[in-house]
Amino acid sequence: MPDSMRQTDVLIVGGGPSGASAALSLLNHSKYNVTIIEQSDFNTTRVGEHVSTSIFGLIEYLKLSKGDFEKDSFMPSYASKAYWGNDEVSTINTIFTADEATFQLDRQKFDFKLIETAAERGATIYPRTKCLEYEQLADKSWRIFLNHATEGKFIIHANYLVDASGRSANVCRKIGGISKKYDSLMSVGMFFDLNEGYKKFEQVIESVELGWWYAACLPDNRMVIVFFSDADIISENKIHQINKWSHLIQQSNHIKNVLQENHSIGGKLWVKNAQTQVSDTRTLERFIAIGDAAASFDPISSMGIGFSISSAIYAAKHIAQEFKEGISTIDSYQEDILKNFNRYHQIKTRYYNKEKRWSPSKFWQRRNL
Repeated sequence: MPDSMRQTDVLIVGGGPSGASAALSLLNHSKYNVTIIEQSDFNTTRVGEHVSTSIFGLIEYLKLSKGDFEKDSFMPSYASKAYWGNDEVSTINTIFTADEATFQLDRQKFDFKLIETAAERGATIYPRTKCLEYEQLADKSWRIFLNHATEGKFIIHANYLVDASGRSANVCRKIGGISKKYDSLMSVGMFFDLNEGYKKFEQVIESVELGWWYAACLPDNRMVIVFFSDADIISENKIHQINKWSHLIQQSNHIKNVLQENHSIGGKLWVKNAQTQVSDTRTLERFIAIGDAAASFDPISSMGIGFSISSAIYAAKHIAQEFKEGISTIDSYQEDILKNFNRYHQIKTRYYNKEKRWSPSKFWQRRNL
């Protein structure tokens, strides 16, 4: 386990798809050594995600193919059912990939393959490890103080620091980066085991007065139902409590139908951050944010995984170039992030503006500007 002091060229905080993809890009296309710090033990259950065929071009750059992943990691998906703007069903893939074939991604299998491959190709990985403090030295390198769940405290010296910590952009905020939050969207959801003979469905989206619902069948005979709304609305209406959440399902017109009579709601609710935010790291040296830490998108867009990997690839190229030539290209990286974010924001606004039935509702007022 960790010595009291370790040395690495690049330290990546976060072992999700963006962190693993940045590590793979550096390991495949440079000779720099990479260390990944991950707070979890990689066993967190993840909500499934729909992706377009562009995902295969991205993993190809990581020197992986579709066949390298476990069976059923990419399940063909058909048009989703959306009850949005009126009570008539419409079929969409996502608001950004309406004309492309999509796949339902098994996040457990997908994420594990990425991090497993990073380890096989030389990345040093510390799971169950928390970053306590970040200190930038006079030569712009970083000293990171860490604590492992069972092995205790240790220090890593890194020449470059990467924030792949997710929507919270924890590293960026702690070291003085700029993170602009556009909303306070939260998700409250539950996983269900499907009964034998349950008729599976694709994903269903339904807008309601206080927010919107998402339901989807997942691999391994499971289902997820999630409610999205702003933090204050969830708190005021106590939607994080199982009885209130269950009552809200029964008030829906369609989501309630995906629960059969023998599906009792007695599991554990989880609450997660789903906010839209964008970071600006141009004032920081030897540091870059990737994936959701760079820009996080409303889950209605299904942009998460694709952006996580593409931003990680671009960031790895930037890091390698800075090491080699001593010249930072962070301005062009940040401009590209902002260009993609602004495009997303415009399309998301148009999509939310399709819903006019609950104009007095705080949730919809905030989005129909």
